[in-house]
Amino acid sequence: MKKLMLAGILLFLGTFAVFAQRTDNNSGLPTIRIVNNTGYDIFSIYISPSEDDLWGDDLLGDDILEDGQTFTYQLPFPLSTYSVYDVAIVDEDDDSYTKMEVTMTDNARIVFTFDDID
Repeated sequence: MKKLMLAGILLFLGTFAVFAQRTDNNSGLPTIRIVNNTGYDIFSIYISPSEDDLWGDDLLGDDILEDGQTFTYQLPFPLSTYSVYDVAIVDEDDDSYTKMEVTMTDNARIVFTFDDID
């Protein structure tokens, strides 16, 4: 009976380990965090490689990044392709805040404050 229970436990743990591996970020794409410390809610976030002329789509869509909250985003390219990005946010009053030529790393933390207003 103990052997059967042990086999069941090992099977469960093995299944859990395989599931954990599948849910890890094995894509090679870096994840970044944008922190809103502006004092205002953010309605739009734009990120693009610095060498691009266009911002692309608003990453928040219909969501709002409230003051003090963090937005996590997986960059669409590996750092070996693009490692320098421009990041812009737009607050509830349509004020924009921009950080140009940010060198990204995996798990980079980009903090916007009121001092970053354009």
